[in-house]
Amino acid sequence: MELRRRGRGRGCGRGRHESRDDTIVPVRWGVVEGPLVDLVGIRLWDAVPSRRRHLEMKRDGLLRKRYGLYDSRERKKKGGGGRGGGIGVGFLPGMVDGLVDAVVALGDDSGDDDHDDRDIGAGGRNTTTLRGYVSKALELLLDLMSYPQTRTHVAAYLSLRQVVVMLTSSKLYSGRRDSGGALSSFAALFRQQVDMLIDSERTEAGTSTATTTSVPEGTAASLGDKFAAATPTAPHVDDLPSRRAHQRAHVLQKLLHRHHAAEASEVVFAGVGRVCDPGWLRGKVDLWGEKTLYDVCYRLRLVDDEDDDTASVAGRLGCTRRELLTSVLLYHQSSRPSNAAILSSAPLYPTESLLWDAHSVPPSDVRLLGLGGARSSLSLPKLNARFLSPGDYLLRNFRLFRLESAYEIRGDIVDVVRRMRPARRQDGYVNNDGDYYRGNRSASAVDDDGGSTTEFRGWARMGLELGSRKRDKPGVKLMRVDPPLLGERVPSQVIAEVVLDLHSCATSLAKEWDEIGEFDNLFLVCVDATKATGDSAPLMLAAGKHGEERRVPDEEDCTFPHRYGVRAVRGCMVLDVRDEAGTLLSDPVSAHEGGSAPAPKGKLRFLRVALDPAQYALDAAGNGSPLGTDVYETLNLVVRRSGRENNFKAVLETIRSLMKGGANSIFRSIPSWLMPVLLGYGGDPTMASYASPKMKSFASKTTGVTPPHAALDYGDTFLDVIHLRESFAGCELTVDGMEVANDHDAETNLSVRKNYKVKIIDHKGQNKVKVVATSYPFPPSYAGNDIRFTPVQVSAIRSGLSPGLTTIIGPPGTGKTDVAVQIIANLYHSFPTQRTVIVTHSNAALNDIFDKVMARGDVDERYMLRLGSGERNLATTSASSHDFTKTGRVAHIISRRADLLEKVQQLSESLGLSGSSERGADGAPSYTCETSEYFYFHHVKKRVDAFEAEAAKSDDPNSTNFMQIFPFLRYFLSLKDCSSLTLDEAREKFDEIKALFDELAEYRPIELLRSQRQRADYLLTKQARVVAMTCTHAAIARSHLVKLGFHYDNIIMEEAGQMLDIETFVPLLLQRGESDDGSSDAFLAAHSRLKRVCLIGDHNQLPPVVKNQTFSRYSHYDQSLFARLIHLGVPAIELDKQGRARQDIARLYSWRYDNLSDLGHVSTRNVFKRANTGLAHTYQFINVDDFEGRGESTPTAYFYQNVGEAEYCIALFQFMVLLGYPPEKISILTTYNGQKDLLLDILSQRCGDGTPLAGVAPAAVSTVDQYQGQQNDYIILSLVRTKAVGHLRDIRRLVVAVSRARLGLYVFGRQSLFCDCHELRHTMTQFANRSCKLQLVKGEHFPTERMIGESVPKSSLHEVNCVTDLGALVHSMQQEYITNQR
Repeated sequence: MELRRRGRGRGCGRGRHESRDDTIVPVRWGVVEGPLVDLVGIRLWDAVPSRRRHLEMKRDGLLRKRYGLYDSRERKKKGGGGRGGGIGVGFLPGMVDGLVDAVVALGDDSGDDDHDDRDIGAGGRNTTTLRGYVSKALELLLDLMSYPQTRTHVAAYLSLRQVVVMLTSSKLYSGRRDSGGALSSFAALFRQQVDMLIDSERTEAGTSTATTTSVPEGTAASLGDKFAAATPTAPHVDDLPSRRAHQRAHVLQKLLHRHHAAEASEVVFAGVGRVCDPGWLRGKVDLWGEKTLYDVCYRLRLVDDEDDDTASVAGRLGCTRRELLTSVLLYHQSSRPSNAAILSSAPLYPTESLLWDAHSVPPSDVRLLGLGGARSSLSLPKLNARFLSPGDYLLRNFRLFRLESAYEIRGDIVDVVRRMRPARRQDGYVNNDGDYYRGNRSASAVDDDGGSTTEFRGWARMGLELGSRKRDKPGVKLMRVDPPLLGERVPSQVIAEVVLDLHSCATSLAKEWDEIGEFDNLFLVCVDATKATGDSAPLMLAAGKHGEERRVPDEEDCTFPHRYGVRAVRGCMVLDVRDEAGTLLSDPVSAHEGGSAPAPKGKLRFLRVALDPAQYALDAAGNGSPLGTDVYETLNLVVRRSGRENNFKAVLETIRSLMKGGANSIFRSIPSWLMPVLLGYGGDPTMASYASPKMKSFASKTTGVTPPHAALDYGDTFLDVIHLRESFAGCELTVDGMEVANDHDAETNLSVRKNYKVKIIDHKGQNKVKVVATSYPFPPSYAGNDIRFTPVQVSAIRSGLSPGLTTIIGPPGTGKTDVAVQIIANLYHSFPTQRTVIVTHSNAALNDIFDKVMARGDVDERYMLRLGSGERNLATTSASSHDFTKTGRVAHIISRRADLLEKVQQLSESLGLSGSSERGADGAPSYTCETSEYFYFHHVKKRVDAFEAEAAKSDDPNSTNFMQIFPFLRYFLSLKDCSSLTLDEAREKFDEIKALFDELAEYRPIELLRSQRQRADYLLTKQARVVAMTCTHAAIARSHLVKLGFHYDNIIMEEAGQMLDIETFVPLLLQRGESDDGSSDAFLAAHSRLKRVCLIGDHNQLPPVVKNQTFSRYSHYDQSLFARLIHLGVPAIELDKQGRARQDIARLYSWRYDNLSDLGHVSTRNVFKRANTGLAHTYQFINVDDFEGRGESTPTAYFYQNVGEAEYCIALFQFMVLLGYPPEKISILTTYNGQKDLLLDILSQRCGDGTPLAGVAPAAVSTVDQYQGQQNDYIILSLVRTKAVGHLRDIRRLVVAVSRARLGLYVFGRQSLFCDCHELRHTMTQFANRSCKLQLVKGEHFPTERMIGESVPKSSLHEVNCVTDLGALVHSMQQEYITNQR
């Protein structure tokens, strides 16, 4: 039998648990790629018994060929005399044997996780060592199973060895539970890791574009795969589990019919669905004899040994031989649930069991995970550089996104519960009539009459006790449970009513609660103070750096529910809100039409909410709360969350909806040339680049893109011919048929600015690349581009205009936003029928791009639309006074329509076709968009045609005066004073009139659509050509956009390096595919409209924000898709010229990039040449010693503050303002939120009311993370930490911190600490070359005439020793300022 103690193949190396438990580490692909593939590659089949190996080779011709080549190569190495395996063959088999031995030795692991250190088994290894080995071995197996490069043979080996069956049959997996029904901590971890291994083994690896080797399914595959091979088209990956299960069922039925027809007749003639049901099949297998059961397993090649060996394995595992054989057969025959089925049954809202599960939602601080042993392993999925399939990618992201959201939700719930101060009601209770009685009534959270024995003695801004004050209204009441939809197992909808009482809330707080609206997510909590232990948080296992004892923060403490009596947590989504009179308060349409929301009546609010159907099904089945569905009656506290962080449900629903249609359905939205690159299984990472042969083939056969050998329209990218020649230096340039070889040739073409179409001819064998440019007129009506793009930027624009994937790396100040804007404008003009979507991570960056697009003036504002909440803060620099929200665009169009109809009315009156009497009572025009169209064809066009006919009779049209026959003289008042009119001038007027009617034709549907929502949706789907949104809004709005039929051809993502992997992936799926038809050429199948994908970011700056650092370190959850593509080798264009900062400031971070240099204006413009007023240096690191005996402090966990640095920063800001610096040119940054709050507090004191600088404030007081993507002339930076470097050790955060300043950077911190940090040495060495004390220059006022490089006389130099000195100086300057003001 392959289930054996020492069942290894030839040449096995060291096995069991002979290595230390820290020798197995999580796999990070790329570091050990070659050796690891060699260890678990084709040679692993040497460890498989020959009988089973020959069968698998017979089944798989490709595998047989590869193994034959390997076998012959190894025999040649040994001279034909066989070969020794070494560690290459024995590594994995030995580790698996050691894993099984350790699991058997641990038994049910009923000891104490922290203190049990018993010696177990031969060799005297203690429990801690065995636990560490087991957890690390399972972690390595999970890693090997998750990489496409290592999975192929490892999955086959584990399947053939029945490793999962052995682990699930062990006592450790079933585990001994305590009185509360819970497993020990390690047993729970082991069970979760084994369950993940089961899911990983059942995950199919495959794509729709290429065949890949998937997990062997025993002998069933040898027969069943013949059926699969006969299928003309590849099945969807998500359908493969059921297809394979049916194939295995057919094989089993045929085998039983041939050998055991009498004993197993019911199985032989049953449907495949029954045979795949493990519950039904177990009942039938129990009726078989043990000899029959063994024979079936043997014939299926599930066992491969003699009876005695099978029995010995079962004895070691603590089960009978029959139980083991039954488990093997059932595991082999059972159907595998699809990924869609897994997600559809997974609750979206976290519950108390998940929130405080230390293995699933671990603490962020690694010190709380324990030291060594099993606690350094976690049952978490990981994001790799490559994925097995689209389903594997979505499933991993779903689970990690849900867990990260649960961590954030846990912190919010803990904060509210702690502030509410739940306590047992000691003195009495309130009955249903609102009367107060003394004495306790019950030990439960809610007694039979609804009276609560838990009272809340505190208050929280984000929390509120449920139910009415008089207890006549229950807090939560189930209203309706709808039956499941066809094919599903959970209720389609669960509706409940939640009652809030705002009597105890202040007016401002009550107003916040009244802002709860449709689709908001709330969390309902049951807090039972009678069950609270009231204990303090446990101590950290690792003491502080200075030996002090520290307790685990409440947010990270898994014992928090027991300490505070938290019994249950359930999530819900608000459907509507009503007041005591039944008035609907949450209707945005009525609020918009009425101008304001209706005033609520009374203090009670009735919320109709949708509970999580999947969680309700678990509760009803007894798998959720032990109280069943009665748990909803015990909920007595509601917690709300604010802002973007509460949009997690929309993202999870989006991922789940993608899975429901089958994983391959995403190919209908994402082009087939892009999907293999995104998921990393395409083999060639360059295949999506515009220069690749496949993309050239795609471009030559696809409409809406420029063919590979045609001229590309660059529009106004080039300012002149000299700029054009500089952009293609080293090439043979021809402009309009004339060769431009030098500046003299280029200067002859500088008289008039032009637009250019450029064709690049690069034939093999030619010495130089030929560039052929054709000019066409530059429209004089708008400013257009005014940036002299560098050659690398031009290359990026070329790639962005071409079909395929463009990846642009933009170091700080290199103009990546300007490149994006130019690509958007060029696409707008070159492809008038296409739509471009702009996506960013933050509203600030999106507004910046949108503002620059509108400032160009060449993109008509009626074709631009901004989705999401941040559009209200969009301050445009265009002449438009309208907002660009959907509502604002509708209002603008209605206003614009009225203006155009007025012009039509005036035109009609000028022609004598109508008069003022035909206008409305209020003077409104009598025309509509529809009647205007009739008016144009019957009256306007008729007169234009007549004019053209008369003009054609003229002998010399260019010199003839057409004033007398021009039909619209009375309409164009500007022609009254003209004596002549040329034909071209007349035709310009005709074009103006035609443009008026063409624009009105676009507004005609607005007349037919009456509701605001219909009009907005029409603009979105039919008119808007440039649509902007954040990645968060893309996830929220995806289902609605797909339902509307929204489509787009190009997508540009800025800040791609700051987006989570899934946040970048979802915006690619905002549309349905054009066709679901198959194609013989999968690459050219027109399933998707998407033609261009442009990702712009910088992976050397901050990654996506992940609050739980354990997810970042262990699961790689902070990797962006942008960084992952670069890691995979996808071609990227790195911009190489910065124009933001002074040259010396830029050198603080330019070392991080290849070939990053400065633009010429950085050294020539006066603003960069002039010194900083009153400051001796353009940048400095100012050392800050302990202030009043204190350095850093933490009032609460992770809330770092440094009073000395905060005072110093504000004092410097005051000093600069008093010298005349504009305060809006100064920003104050810090690395921690706690310090930001402290800075704001001190700023309000120093520059608040009654102070000399009252009302003066810097442009921003922010954290470095929040300020990424922004800049200012002068940056004051506080590093806060004095005991440890903290998260500034991440060099990417340092790059962001020092690259925000243009003209001056002043850093306050503990210099000895940060200069000794190895990771920061490149930057800190430059700081150390200057004085660590702030050096000022006396007698200067902004702006100074002193230039950079000029020496400062010692008499004018003043060195500040400490913050007290600077404070005294600022005080004297303020007194002088007051005197001058008087």
